[in-house]
Amino acid sequence: MKKPINIIPIMMVVSLTWGCTEYIDLELETDSQRLVVDGMITSERQIQYLRLSGSVAFLDDTVSPPVSGARVLLSDGYNVETLKEANEMPGFYVAKNGFAATPGNSYELSISEVDIDGDGIEESYQAISYMPEVTKPDSIDILFDETWEIWKVLLFFNDPPESEDYYLFRVLINGTLISERITEFTVVSDRFFENGRADGVWVQSINANEKAEPLKEGDVVTLQMCGITEAYFDFVKGVQREGRGQYPLFTGPPANVPGNISNGALGFFTAFSVSYSNLVVSAELLEGKNNSD
Repeated sequence: MKKPINIIPIMMVVSLTWGCTEYIDLELETDSQRLVVDGMITSERQIQYLRLSGSVAFLDDTVSPPVSGARVLLSDGYNVETLKEANEMPGFYVAKNGFAATPGNSYELSISEVDIDGDGIEESYQAISYMPEVTKPDSIDILFDETWEIWKVLLFFNDPPESEDYYLFRVLINGTLISERITEFTVVSDRFFENGRADGVWVQSINANEKAEPLKEGDVVTLQMCGITEAYFDFVKGVQREGRGQYPLFTGPPANVPGNISNGALGFFTAFSVSYSNLVVSAELLEGKNNSD
């Protein structure tokens, strides 16, 4: 069921040699509300969850409404896990005891008992994601960049030569994830590494300007390196591209980035394996930064 078409008067000023003002009516159609899925499971034994919400119109500045009361199942082809909605967090569906997904397996997400468009007919949705394996990094280092006011997180790593691989990088400081938004992820393919080797390749950043909490001696910087699918790599790149805006100015409004959820839903369900490399911040590292200030 489609919502009414909104007619929005917009004044466009056309600067020609004589100058004129032309009033144009643009017809902007608001699509029916669609389900939005934000879900990821990892190879770590932890609480696994996903979020269900409803889409909002392009010109609507309201927060995406949570979708409650859905039936959410997760299967590896042998076992089925039921995700229950969290009592204090509407729209968040959590695995009861937590589990660790297994690299090399595929996982199917099933969502049902949802009437997202309010027409009285319940819809169902599915998605499947394969979990690639990931090799542990050899080590990491950090280097202060005075121009950008950031700490560059540098990776040392040998990429397996026999496969085409895709990676996602996030950073934690003292166990707290600081790059939690999808716009803050770094995703690369193994072609990013010359001859399959990363010798101090810059893969993530830590803000070091006056608004950021400064690194201190003894802090632990952790690089999380995740093995992801090509499809999720493309999805993240697409979201980041749309989030930055398009140029030139009149290339059109942002588009919904294609995901992997069936039945016209938006978003993505992904499964990725995880490995880590840690670095303890030393006095020598901080002294090198201070000398560059």
